Amino acid sequence: MNEIARYALRVFVALVLALTIVGVALASAESSYTFNVSGVLRALPGNGRAQNEIIVKHERISDYRDSAGQIVGMMAMTMPFYLAPTTSIEGLKVGDKVQLVVEQTFEPKESEFVVAIKKVD
Repeated sequence: MNEIARYALRVFVALVLALTIVGVALASAESSYTFNVSGVLRALPGNGRAQNEIIVKHERISDYRDSAGQIVGMMAMTMPFYLAPTTSIEGLKVGDKVQLVVEQTFEPKESEFVVAIKKVD
């Protein structure tokens, strides 16, 4: 094998290894995350809202991720949250301080659902 062929083979092997590493990194990237939200329950479902929609005045969310999965945070605000089908709000009322666990998914499309909610003191 001549010098040029050996060089080409080394470049090819290096390229295959690099692409394999990139592929493994992309495949292992998470497609869902959970984050906690602390706030005050401002509205329950109904009264013009969807049957799974609540309104929460929440504190800053430091571990909120954008659609690329990068942590960008979210400032404190009042906004809607949507309950997962199995999440119960039984016993909660407007004005309660609450802690939410929100699951954020990116595949097949971006969505966020409250998977747990509890009243806190």
